[in-house]
Amino acid sequence: MPNGDKPALRSPLRADRALLHEEGACLPLRSRHGQCQACAQACPVGALDVSLSGVALKDACMGCGRCVAACPTEALMLPELEPLLAVQPSAVAAAGQAMRIECRKVPASAHSGPTLVVPCLGAVRAGQLMALAAQGGDVLVVDRGWCETCEAGCGEGGAAEPAVHPADVALGAARLWLEAVGASPLPQWVQDPLPLAQRPATIPTAPAPAETVSRRSFFRAAMEKPAGRDKAGGTPMGGDGRAAYPADRRQPSPERERQLQALQAVVGVRGGVVPGEFFAQLHVGGDCCDHRLCVALCPTAALTVSEEGGEARLQVSGERCIACGVCQRACPEGALQMQPYGGQAGIRTLITHRRHTCPSCGDRYTLAEREAGGGGAALCPTCTKSQSFMDDARRQLFGRPD
Repeated sequence: MPNGDKPALRSPLRADRALLHEEGACLPLRSRHGQCQACAQACPVGALDVSLSGVALKDACMGCGRCVAACPTEALMLPELEPLLAVQPSAVAAAGQAMRIECRKVPASAHSGPTLVVPCLGAVRAGQLMALAAQGGDVLVVDRGWCETCEAGCGEGGAAEPAVHPADVALGAARLWLEAVGASPLPQWVQDPLPLAQRPATIPTAPAPAETVSRRSFFRAAMEKPAGRDKAGGTPMGGDGRAAYPADRRQPSPERERQLQALQAVVGVRGGVVPGEFFAQLHVGGDCCDHRLCVALCPTAALTVSEEGGEARLQVSGERCIACGVCQRACPEGALQMQPYGGQAGIRTLITHRRHTCPSCGDRYTLAEREAGGGGAALCPTCTKSQSFMDDARRQLFGRPD
């Protein structure tokens, strides 16, 4: 994984399936503001149920990997896909050979040249295509003419009946960003039909991973992590989310890092800059009260607070922000506004708050601009409420003083 210093905490969703899941990276499990259903919507057979209470995998799962490609934070993963996502420069690209990406249903005897095998072409990510293309060789997504009637639902005959093949969506995104920085050649969709009679009825079993998870290990992990909480403890991220995921374990989106590194590699060779359209815009209004709920719930730690002297600065990292919108939905004051494109790289200060010290309790606190009135208040909000309560009690007991 691109940021490999903190390994993922993935565990099997079911002992009899290969699909792995990381609760702390799963947006809907982190808080009610996550509202992400990308994996469930991508599944062609409706095998995933996602809610605040957890992610459930049904018997219908065929291991196609389309949910993995759709997940914005890679909370879902098939072990066989991890090596394919960790793309490194290779002798293949150096020799100028085309890298072909094939569905696992295609027999090895039909492969021609270097080939990456995926369970389904719908499991291909834009970042994977961009990383391969950034090495300078041709990248070909090979259509064998089998998708339209495949049970994985990638064509007109599929259960989900998508208007566009999911691999074509990933290809379009990869081509869009690579073209913006002048990369050449661009990944291509190629048609190389095979007789339909050669297509297996189901997706063949994946090669055995280097480390398998036994039923005993699966149930032991379930016992050690009841109700989604890690054995080591931790503080829930808030908003009635159930995943205990410490802030220091939050990581950038591997897919976003993959895409950004590919664009930076091309820019490093051809010149120019990564376009601003690649980065999200985030704006903060004066109603911001420095509650920092947005910071606590940000899944990639794109939002941070820097305190120095008497100031607290809310900052955002253009590289880390995935425009998931959790911060905007979570803000109690509605002070945040998100736009997916047109931002900028680097760390940018969104708003600066003056921090005050309460003379009564000594706590540090912040007031919104509309409340501060330039000089701030003498007491913190808690002490102000207490003082107001005492004043009301005196008036009720002794009447208004003359």
